[in-house]
Amino acid sequence: MESYMLRAFFRTFRIPPRLSAWTFLGVLVILIAGFPEAGHALDVTAVPSTVNIVPGVNNTARLIYNGVDVANPNFISTSSQGRFETADGRLLGTVNRGLTMPIVNSRGTVAEFITIPARIIASALKLKQSRIFYRRVFDDIQGFFPGPVEVALPIVPASAGAFNLVRMTLEFNQPLAAAGTRPTSGGRITVPRFTKGLQAFATLTYNGGGTLRGQWKVDGQILRVVTQQLNPGLREIIIASPLTPSFPTYGTGLHKVEFEILDPIPGFDEPVIYYFVTEAYTGAPLGSLKLAEPLERAYVLFSPKQFPRFSWQPAGENALYRFQLYRLDAVATFDSLAPLAFAYQKPLLAAVTKKPFYDLTVFDLDDIVLGSPYCWQVQAFEDNAMVGASAYRLVFFTGPSANTEKIRLDPLNTKGTSSP
Repeated sequence: MESYMLRAFFRTFRIPPRLSAWTFLGVLVILIAGFPEAGHALDVTAVPSTVNIVPGVNNTARLIYNGVDVANPNFISTSSQGRFETADGRLLGTVNRGLTMPIVNSRGTVAEFITIPARIIASALKLKQSRIFYRRVFDDIQGFFPGPVEVALPIVPASAGAFNLVRMTLEFNQPLAAAGTRPTSGGRITVPRFTKGLQAFATLTYNGGGTLRGQWKVDGQILRVVTQQLNPGLREIIIASPLTPSFPTYGTGLHKVEFEILDPIPGFDEPVIYYFVTEAYTGAPLGSLKLAEPLERAYVLFSPKQFPRFSWQPAGENALYRFQLYRLDAVATFDSLAPLAFAYQKPLLAAVTKKPFYDLTVFDLDDIVLGSPYCWQVQAFEDNAMVGASAYRLVFFTGPSANTEKIRLDPLNTKGTSSP
């Protein structure tokens, strides 16, 4: 009976007679021990499965891993390392960054942004390899590794490469002088207040072709969003910042400019450049606006009962004037025709008026130190364009109990005496 059953088993599964004994033994072991648990059922695929890369530059790629495990619906799968290898498994480089893929209801997803360094591509070409493989292994619920998921990286000419950005530089269109510099990342230029036509240019080098999305920003504020198609084979494009709205130059100080790339994600740190707006103006020379009173080096009475008036000659019916008062550290270094001496100094007082004069008020009393040196200056504007600028004029303030003539201190005592 037993012999009949064995012959029937062999005929049913079509097992050759010479293998029958060993096969029967193996089947018995399986039947006795039972089938192994479904611990190796995790299946992971990568999208895209192929990314073209080009030699000579760093390439970037965004990969999405999709995992499916029907037998084990909820667990955490991890991958500790990515490997760049040749087709036959020779290691070219690694990405030592772990990934975590939660499997929920039998499915999971995790994204990875990788950079394929130019040196790894060069190493593959030296080995006469025209294709690199990026491989990762994700473990399953029992810590087993079902097998690597891989992405093919064919090495192709630049025009056929996947769309990615290689590098970017930023520069201003100022200064226009031949001897001037046009700073790139981290660089800075200095421009006068109310400068018009200030622009920045982003020069992008790229592979392949696709849609670029980015935005011009100044001091963190979005100036304009840019969407532009980059055609394959060109390799380089220049994108200008808008003239309307333009970079603000009405306020003095340092301003940061950047072109932030939204898509595709760049594989490099985006550069930034800076411009500094000074109080130095162009278009009207110092002295073109004439000051009236107080006179040069005058001592002006300033008290709650008498407020000084600063006046100048009118520059036109539609002129708008900007009055500025600076505190000086020393009289000896004062130069009435050196505007850059005040470019990085905030005025003690700045006011805009349509009248050809300005009166100090009781609110300015606390900011004025009697006897200390000050200088004042006025600029005239029409339609935001400067049409006149005065020289800087030295002035002193005195209190009601002091002589309005020049006061000097006796070096031998603290009692003030009047100069003759």
